[in-house]
Amino acid sequence: MIKRLSHFLLLALLPFAGASCAGRMNVTEKMMWSTYPLATFKGAATGFVINHRDPGAPGGKVPVVFTSVHVLETMGKGPLIIGFRIPDAAGEARVALLAFIPPQTTGKKKFYVRHPDFDIAAFALHIPAEIAARADVPSCLNENSLSRDGKALHVGEEVSFLGYPEVLPGTDGAFPLLRSGRVASYPLGTSQAHGRFLINSDVYPGDSGAPVFVNKTGSRPELVGMIIQRVSPKVSDFSHFAVAVDTDVIRETLALVQASENRLAPAVPSPSPKPAP
Repeated sequence: MIKRLSHFLLLALLPFAGASCAGRMNVTEKMMWSTYPLATFKGAATGFVINHRDPGAPGGKVPVVFTSVHVLETMGKGPLIIGFRIPDAAGEARVALLAFIPPQTTGKKKFYVRHPDFDIAAFALHIPAEIAARADVPSCLNENSLSRDGKALHVGEEVSFLGYPEVLPGTDGAFPLLRSGRVASYPLGTSQAHGRFLINSDVYPGDSGAPVFVNKTGSRPELVGMIIQRVSPKVSDFSHFAVAVDTDVIRETLALVQASENRLAPAVPSPSPKPAP
């Protein structure tokens, strides 16, 4: 069972004007607003948010954060620092830091779920109402943003990803850096691919958790994967090849979050039978 995230500290309070994915943003800009820097005292990574439909949640959605397992495992007793971008009245990004200290757990219980086979983790971000009134988690992604399956990609196809490489960890407004490359492995989306594919592009420490997407015509982002690893002789080196998991793996991880959330939901007691008149 996963405990709800309740140990929050908003390190910077800023005017909050709300966020919108409408307007004149292109696909890449929408992805930028959906991607966030994550850090612990021992490491840093990239995360992105998918808004999961939940009729019982404020606004009918719960933000679910995806990132790499290996960074969350460095938390210890915390905190996990999440860098938020809050749009002001002029639509410009203001940066706020949200610190989460995980609740004390015993055994193998974690505040996040992890895929059983891959370095991908996710957790639902239940921000307390008093903080949510001042800080939202803007994202233009939902379940419909996931590509149909891993077979939607083809070798040689150009894909893009957004991350926070340690050589240049972000820009003003805490926006990630864009890179692109071509799908370098074959086959894709089959049992032989094992849920992974390679991208021919420069990738650095800090890029773990970066969302991979295709920039086709249209205004809706299409998420096709997440960076989980660099192919490099040394852990600290950058690489010309990135390993990504496909959307089937992301969808499976989201299902694990949903299952955990369902276990957390309080049971609704059956109405007591009325006494006979």
